[in-house]
Amino acid sequence: MKVLVTGPSGAVGQYVLEVMMTTGYDVRVFVLPDAMHRVNFRDRIEMVPGELSDRQALEEAIDGIDMVFHTAVIAPPPSRRPEDLHAVNVTGTRNLLEVCAGKIQRFVFTSSNNVYTPHRSPAMWPLLDDAPREAHGSPQQAAAGESLIAAEDLIFEAAERGEIDYTILRPTQVAGRKCPFIEQMIISTLRDSDNLEGQRRMWDMMQWTHGSDIGRAATLVATDERARNQCYTVAGDEPITIYDVQAKMWDIMNFGQTDNPYTEIAAANNIGLPKFSAEKLKALGWVPEVGVQQCIAEVLGRLEFYASTAIKMPEYMLED
Repeated sequence: MKVLVTGPSGAVGQYVLEVMMTTGYDVRVFVLPDAMHRVNFRDRIEMVPGELSDRQALEEAIDGIDMVFHTAVIAPPPSRRPEDLHAVNVTGTRNLLEVCAGKIQRFVFTSSNNVYTPHRSPAMWPLLDDAPREAHGSPQQAAAGESLIAAEDLIFEAAERGEIDYTILRPTQVAGRKCPFIEQMIISTLRDSDNLEGQRRMWDMMQWTHGSDIGRAATLVATDERARNQCYTVAGDEPITIYDVQAKMWDIMNFGQTDNPYTEIAAANNIGLPKFSAEKLKALGWVPEVGVQQCIAEVLGRLEFYASTAIKMPEYMLED
């Protein structure tokens, strides 16, 4: 079987590609010309350079392909304009769907949990896969949500016309080798560990999902008939707050010690309820394998904090 992965150097695409390389699939990637050097396994895969706006390049990429893993979407980091989000996530997905029509077995799309209607109250948790969709958040988050909802609608419409079968994955916050959101959170915590209340309000309750777990989910749904024309939330099992992140960072950076000064406040701020449910995906046999502590350890390792004796997190003054 020959598969195509779009966005193979992205936060999710790199892991989908990695999982693909453990299978017997013949792998081709569709990649931006200036990102070709960042794609792993270049000596073992076929590479087609191009952009989602390039119909000729897309036709070349899809030729002879059985399945498509479309991960080439963009999220809202700083400086992303709404028109950029629309051009890639909506117009780009439309272009890819048009060249795939009637030619492939399944179209696996990596969307985001950002499409769901927000539920601040724990009484509404966990959100299920069929929860209503509504763009929300900051202007950039709302623009990203709108673009992904529009991309999903294009997929639904193509399926209704009989042009494709699809599976849509909606991951929570993505952790792994390329996760600027989580990296910035950890850096901010290191810099100002005694003043996290603002971050707690900003980020609320979180569920991280490691890219490798998303990659395994993509492989699973691509071949399972039960996943035909279905949407799945992909979420880790650990509901966490910024205080849990702080406590786990201390454990990693103070290996072997048991007097973690952040344990109490972390426990006090975590009600232990997951915001998102991945039970529908788990019914197919998927389970998350990478926990939050490992996700944090990966980031700290990249930031070279493991062996540093100069880095000391300030003592946290617990309130009475």
